[in-house]
Amino acid sequence: MTKGRYFLGETTDPDQAFPGIIALNVKVTQDPFGYYTEKESQRVAHFTKENILAHLRCANRRCQQGGLDLQRLVLFSPSGEQSYWCGGHEGSPAGRKQGDPCENRFDVVMSVDREDKVPPAA
Repeated sequence: MTKGRYFLGETTDPDQAFPGIIALNVKVTQDPFGYYTEKESQRVAHFTKENILAHLRCANRRCQQGGLDLQRLVLFSPSGEQSYWCGGHEGSPAGRKQGDPCENRFDVVMSVDREDKVPPAA
């Protein structure tokens, strides 16, 4: 398993990377209209708590500094369906020259089972 970025370092332990989350199921479809990919298998990715990446790369080969931060999405977004724009640009790899904004979109269907945060009764 590849290491996932964590707020204060790196970890390969999903329980440390996703505290308070029992299970998750994430389906990400990027490039829904097929501008940057040829096959649907290149557009759709499924993740669970055991195999999720910290960051999903953008399918646009010219995109720089874009993609989707999966760890932040799981930790801070509600379950359900959401759409996110890439946020990258088609400029130089180091980001010195900003190009046109990347027009890739990520459609996310996410289900997250969180630990119950109800305090014990007195």
